[in-house]
Amino acid sequence: MNQISKRLPRRPDPIGTPRNDTELTRFDLAWDDRDLFPDALYPDADFLLRRTNEVTLEIVDALSGELVLDIGSGRGIDGVAMTKRDAAVIGLEPSPAMLDHAKRYISETGTGMSLIQAVGENLPFRAASADKVVCKGALDHFPQPDTVIKQMAAVLKPEGRAIIAIANFDSLGFGLARMIWRLRKTFGFKVSDARMPWEVPEDHTYRFSYTFLKKLTGEVLEVEKVVGVSLLFGVPWWGLFLARLPQKVSLAILKSLDKLARYQPWLSDVIVMRCTTKK
Repeated sequence: MNQISKRLPRRPDPIGTPRNDTELTRFDLAWDDRDLFPDALYPDADFLLRRTNEVTLEIVDALSGELVLDIGSGRGIDGVAMTKRDAAVIGLEPSPAMLDHAKRYISETGTGMSLIQAVGENLPFRAASADKVVCKGALDHFPQPDTVIKQMAAVLKPEGRAIIAIANFDSLGFGLARMIWRLRKTFGFKVSDARMPWEVPEDHTYRFSYTFLKKLTGEVLEVEKVVGVSLLFGVPWWGLFLARLPQKVSLAILKSLDKLARYQPWLSDVIVMRCTTKK
């Protein structure tokens, strides 16, 4: 397997330490999301994914003629959506497998999104050349997320915008889930040995939260807007409960919780942050 070894920086903040408290993490250039999601999702997971896409594109607000860089562009779904608004979009993705998925999707949609194989820690662009830089669901996969943010700031024009969307592992839902699991273990109930949603996946290098994201971005960027997406994802039996309700009822509940999350990003399941360059 083609891998690059990188040494992770030590951080005193337990939220921001490398997962498994290790110094050495291997970045997998053969990563493929083909088997990442099951064929059928519970209503909360389906809503979370769709709403994250919608909010991210809303916050990016790609405009005609703008140059937008999509770091960790995956299958190119977001990039294609932005090209449909006449923005010039370049997707940067380290994995050849994901680049192949993206090429097929771009071909199917007939759009003009461009692709480059690159890592976020070393963006192959001139300083102050991009109008917007987007990193959705990818920052916690990079071995050096602080370097990625510095690279994002460096390639932005003076009036440019950086948009980051990331899973919040200090969300209300994950906090409640951890508490319920601890209580079950305390009282002798059997718990699964499988990885739980609130546990950092193997392909993530850091555990992100609202506080940690603000800390990293604050070193080189000014936070302009923060929006939370969804509440209570990860709570045991929550998705099953919603699945048993009529679809309109479960969707109404999820939309109501999402409205609360929008203004309470530190509790939300996903954080979407828009930043400007420091003056």
